[in-house]
Amino acid sequence: DAEERAESYVLTQARLIVKLEARVKGQSQLISELSGKQHTWEERERAHLGRVQGLELAFSQLQAQHGAAVQQIQAQAMQIHQQQQQIQQQQQQLHGIAQERERLARDLQAAVHDLGCTKAMLDDSGRFITHQSHQIHMMNMELSGLRGGNIHLQQHLQQKMKEHEKDREGSFSLATIKESIEQAVSETRELDDEQRKAKVKALRVRWHPDKNPILKEFATEVTKIINEAVQGVERAVTADKEGDGGAPNGASDGVG
Repeated sequence: DAEERAESYVLTQARLIVKLEARVKGQSQLISELSGKQHTWEERERAHLGRVQGLELAFSQLQAQHGAAVQQIQAQAMQIHQQQQQIQQQQQQLHGIAQERERLARDLQAAVHDLGCTKAMLDDSGRFITHQSHQIHMMNMELSGLRGGNIHLQQHLQQKMKEHEKDREGSFSLATIKESIEQAVSETRELDDEQRKAKVKALRVRWHPDKNPILKEFATEVTKIINEAVQGVERAVTADKEGDGGAPNGASDGVG
């Protein structure tokens, strides 16, 4: 009985050992498979880590490029802003130059009017000086005749003086002055308000008794003639504007 139990125990143990060996073999195969899978996973993880590092590097490069692009755009925006400021300054300078050119043009026009007035005054003064010189010469001749007691010569000189006075009346008579003034003032009728006022002002200077010695003896009459001529032109201009449906002209440009 003991031998049978022992043999049975040995057989049982043998079968158990075989089972254990089979389990160990299965576990070994499983461990080998898991080891292979782990190695594959580790390789995949390393590859994934490499891709992540590559993406991080590419992202860093993109950030650097973005920063450089932003700085470049900001620099270009600053340059554009500076150029806009320079353009505005140049436009202001051009506007100032245009205003200065207009002012110089007005000054030139006024200077031309003054030059024409001065030339006319010089012409009048020249005629007056010629007239006075001739009159002095005639008076000297008359004085010489009186001193010599030559009655015939004296009468002849007196006749010459009378003829000269008639010529003087023809050249410098009030009627002639009035005709010249009215004609010059009437020419301003076709001008605009500003040009007409400038022209009338220049004519007043030309015919002012204090400026033109030849007109001193007609001071009151000349002033009255000028005022009447100017008022007549202004009435005509007002009538023309009312006839065209425009507004009446400004106040009369009388003597101050």
